[in-house]
Amino acid sequence: MMLAFLSLMIYHQAFPQFAALRLYNKMINRGETMQPRMRKIPVILLLAGLLCGAPASAQNGDADGGTQEIFHLGVGARALGLGSAVVAMPLDASTVYWNPGGLDYLERRSVTMFYTPLMMIADTKYHYIGAAYPFLDGGTVGAGWLHWDIPDVVGRDADGAETGNFVSGEDAFLVSYARQVRYGVSLGGTFKFRRQQFVGNTARGFTGDIGLLYRPEFGEGALQNLSFGLAVQNVIPLRMRAGNVTETIPYTLRGGLAKALRFGPHQDVVNIFAAFEKGQGETPRLNFGSEYVYQDLAMLRLGYNGKQPIFGGGVSYQMFQIDYAFGKYADEEGALGGAQHRVSITMHFGKTKTQLYEEAQDRLFRQIEAETRKQALLNRRSEFEDKVKKGKTYFQQGDYFNALMNFTQARDLAAGAYDNFEQPEKDDIAVWVGHAKTKMDEEAEAERQRLAQAAQETAAAEQARAFVDEQTKKGMQYLEAGKYSDAIAEWQRGLESDPENAQLKNLIAKTEGQMRDRLNEQLREARALESKGDAVGAIRRYTQLMNEPSISPADLKAYQDRIASLQKQLNNEQLFRQGYGEYLNKNYCSAKQFFSQALEQADRENPTLRQYYYDADSRCSARLGPLPESIRQRFLEASSLIQSEQYDAALKILLEIQKQDRYNKRILDAIDLARERTNRKN
Repeated sequence: MMLAFLSLMIYHQAFPQFAALRLYNKMINRGETMQPRMRKIPVILLLAGLLCGAPASAQNGDADGGTQEIFHLGVGARALGLGSAVVAMPLDASTVYWNPGGLDYLERRSVTMFYTPLMMIADTKYHYIGAAYPFLDGGTVGAGWLHWDIPDVVGRDADGAETGNFVSGEDAFLVSYARQVRYGVSLGGTFKFRRQQFVGNTARGFTGDIGLLYRPEFGEGALQNLSFGLAVQNVIPLRMRAGNVTETIPYTLRGGLAKALRFGPHQDVVNIFAAFEKGQGETPRLNFGSEYVYQDLAMLRLGYNGKQPIFGGGVSYQMFQIDYAFGKYADEEGALGGAQHRVSITMHFGKTKTQLYEEAQDRLFRQIEAETRKQALLNRRSEFEDKVKKGKTYFQQGDYFNALMNFTQARDLAAGAYDNFEQPEKDDIAVWVGHAKTKMDEEAEAERQRLAQAAQETAAAEQARAFVDEQTKKGMQYLEAGKYSDAIAEWQRGLESDPENAQLKNLIAKTEGQMRDRLNEQLREARALESKGDAVGAIRRYTQLMNEPSISPADLKAYQDRIASLQKQLNNEQLFRQGYGEYLNKNYCSAKQFFSQALEQADRENPTLRQYYYDADSRCSARLGPLPESIRQRFLEASSLIQSEQYDAALKILLEIQKQDRYNKRILDAIDLARERTNRKN
């Protein structure tokens, strides 16, 4: 027993860096180990105790400070190859150990496995397994397991006889969580459980780490791609208790910065790291590292850990990355032996957070597209039913003019490939349009007879009647087409020939009244929507008012100012919703403006927004013109496919040739026809 005790004291003085041996020494002095086991302590097992360390701040006994534990050596071949200066940049799942605050800047799910031998004693294993799982909006969780052991240690008694085999070692289990808060700051923490086993005794303890990582959102020039990190390990003192003896592991403070530099045609990267490390009762240590990354495939590294240089490299292929480092640990850990090899394997899983965010944005825009189209169809259906009801009421009252206007507007609403309008409804409204036109023709015929009777006296009266009749017909054609201003202009010319023509006066008065009522009704609806806070609906109504031909320049300016004011209230989703509504109503220039504003607020590379902006711009600037000879045959082929109901194939050809003549209205009309028939078919 005295021989074993003397051996313990010798190794305690020879290797002051690690405290597990002191813990066991104190247990001997207190008589807390079992006597049969004291006779079985071998010299090799005493060496194992050197690696089982916790920094010493003993309770119930003599206190020692400024020592280091075995897990202070770090994890991850990539991090160690960078001189352990990685507190400011998340690399892989080893970030759970170095700085939990940086976890939420990891882009993909990953698992990292690390291994290195410890050369002081043969067969000593030191390894780490860690995992990180980032969520799109819920932060990032991580976990890790640190372990070292010396297997199959042969125990011998004082006479040298074997007494059995022992396994000495230590485990640390880590669970972390981090989340980006705001202004580029990410905060995180780690809960740790520690367990030591040596010479048949077990010590346990709990502690935690905290950390933050800051990346300036406004970074330009020197601040671009620059990040700052700070982490405190063992922020709550870790107390390892064995029997009645307790050892306290003090905190370790790490801080530093990292910067990524890109250059060359392939955008290769040079990462630069600098950090400091300060343990309780220790002299601060500066660490440096640099890494060259070639096309995300191969890496070379050089680090400086305290006073020791270290080298490393890595290769990456698909989801796997293998990293290697070679060199000594820092000077104060020199008792562990010479330069050592370290190897890590990291596996990345799934899509990056950036890809997941873009997919979520695209799904949102698609949902808005479907909702807007559905709402537009419902609005169209409601307006259709309202026009039909009003038209029938006017018809029953004998007001065939207003009946015709409402019926023609209802007919136009039901035109096209809209699923919520059945063919019998379209046929029925066409019949009502015919009835109203017949009644108006009868009224016109009665008026013509009156004019003919009055004009029989002179040839001049006959010519006036013919001219008035022609102007009346022209005005009616414009009226049926919904061109009310043109209709009034034709009837005004007729009045110049026959100032007392009651029919023309009546037509003009009713048309102007209808136009005023329509403008006033739309203006009331726009103001009501604006007062309710429905900026999208108000913009839609003011846009319709701007398209009315009868408004004055002052009113046009006022509506433009209101739209500009309301547009400032819209967010990205509302701008897209408004733009898509205008696109469905074929107000392509207005839709183009909304999509342009949405692109300025959102990611300008968003494929959905860019496609709608492209389509709206093409149709806003469309012009009639001959087809270039280079695409004429392809256009005829697409037209033939449309006739044979092969709409997808036709659409593919049309989209290809549009790239050569983007604003050709014939091509754009064919594209719209193919899309409408595809929707109807589906």
